[in-house]
Amino acid sequence: MRDVASLGLKIMITELDVTDEKLPYDIEMRDRIIAKTYEDYLSTVLAEPAVNTVITWGISDKYSWLSDFKPRPDKASVRPLPFDANMNHKLGWNAIARAFDNTRLRSQ
Repeated sequence: MRDVASLGLKIMITELDVTDEKLPYDIEMRDRIIAKTYEDYLSTVLAEPAVNTVITWGISDKYSWLSDFKPRPDKASVRPLPFDANMNHKLGWNAIARAFDNTRLRSQ
């Protein structure tokens, strides 16, 4: 990312979600792993000042592309996005918010 930024380019993170097909069936455990993945990834990329945009691949698990194109082998519902199928925010939403909160404010 630093090399891309050194070219004077801005960096946009787009279509962000976390595939859970190989994660445990247990929803609480899965949600914790997904949240940690979001927070670790965003904490790293947001440290680069050239990152000016983060967009998830949707907002609710209800409409996730993974349901049709990369379903879980155990047939459990996928949970890759910040809100569940009923639009309740999950641990991933909290993790994303924390990553932004922990990013130093910077001017564009």
